[in-house]
Amino acid sequence: MSFSVYTVEYLGNPNHIAIFVENGSNGSGTLYHVVGTILQGMTFEKKNNTPDQSATYVKGSKRLIGHVKSDQMGQFEIVCRSIPVPGAQMTLGGKLKDPSKPLRRCGDWVNEATYKLIAEGLVMCEFDACLERSHGSNF
Repeated sequence: MSFSVYTVEYLGNPNHIAIFVENGSNGSGTLYHVVGTILQGMTFEKKNNTPDQSATYVKGSKRLIGHVKSDQMGQFEIVCRSIPVPGAQMTLGGKLKDPSKPLRRCGDWVNEATYKLIAEGLVMCEFDACLERSHGSNF
């Protein structure tokens, strides 16, 4: 058995992006993402979720990446946890702590995690998603 793997977005400025594994028959599943701010830093979070039932879910934002086998979910989580989370990057005064590095947000973490999940063979990529990835598009 395999589960569908998506990216989903929630309202924010900028929108919050997460990886969603649909493992329930009613559209429910597990969200893998980082939470926090560029001021305080972020932490990894895994939680049960049904995106369509959230008031902040951006309708139409659920984009299929591929599929993961149900017996590989433990390794899937290990890979997600292995991706460094964005740390504190701004001062209270609004200046970059390290001007030589670009800001790294939740979407960057999602892209890095997605790339590694595909590269390690845990997510079997859908053709369109792989094509977009090879042309540098964000998931």
